[in-house]
Amino acid sequence: MKAAFSFIRFAAFALVIAAAAGFALFVRAGMSHVSDVPGSADAIVALTGGEGRVATGVSVLAQGHGERLLISGGNPEVTMNAIRAAAGAPPELFDCCVDIGVEAANTIGNAEETARWASTNGYQRLLIVTSDFHMPRALLELKAAMPERELIPHGVATPPPWTSTRAARRWLQEYLKYSAVYARETVRAPLGGAA
Repeated sequence: MKAAFSFIRFAAFALVIAAAAGFALFVRAGMSHVSDVPGSADAIVALTGGEGRVATGVSVLAQGHGERLLISGGNPEVTMNAIRAAAGAPPELFDCCVDIGVEAANTIGNAEETARWASTNGYQRLLIVTSDFHMPRALLELKAAMPERELIPHGVATPPPWTSTRAARRWLQEYLKYSAVYARETVRAPLGGAA
C-alpha cells in the first residue's frame, strides 16, 4: 500500500512538472512568432478576436508582404467601412485587396474559411496574423485544414503571462486548448497514415 501511494505521489509530481515545462515551452513558442519584419507571402490572413490583429494584417498588406488580405471571422453586422476605419487604412487598399470572411466563429472555422479562400485564389504561401498566445493553436488548426500550404507566422504581441493574473489566465486557457488540439492531431496523424 505504501509503495502504491509513493508511486501515485511520484506520478502526480511528474505530471505537474511536465505540465509546467509544457506551458513554458508553449509561451516561448508563442512569443517567438512576434517579429518586426514579417516574411513575404502570396497573401495574408488576419484572424479576428484579439486587439491589434486586423490593424497588423492591414499594415503588413500595405507594406507589400502579400498581395491580398483575408480578415477571417469578421462580424457580419460590421460594415467594411467600419473595419477599414478601425484599422486606419485608406479606402483604396480595402477596395482592391481585402476580403472579409464572416463564416468563422472559432479557430477551427478560421482554418476552414482560410483553406477555402486560399484554394479559390490559388495561394500557397500565407502570412498568418494573430495574437502571440493564439498562434501555436492557430497554426495547428490551419495546418490540419490545409497541410499542403506554407504558413508564415506573424504574431501580435500581448502581455506575457507573468505580467498579470489576467494575462496568465489567458495564456493558460490557450495552452489547455492547444494541448487538446495537439492531442487530437497526434492521434489523427497515425490514423490518416494507415488509411
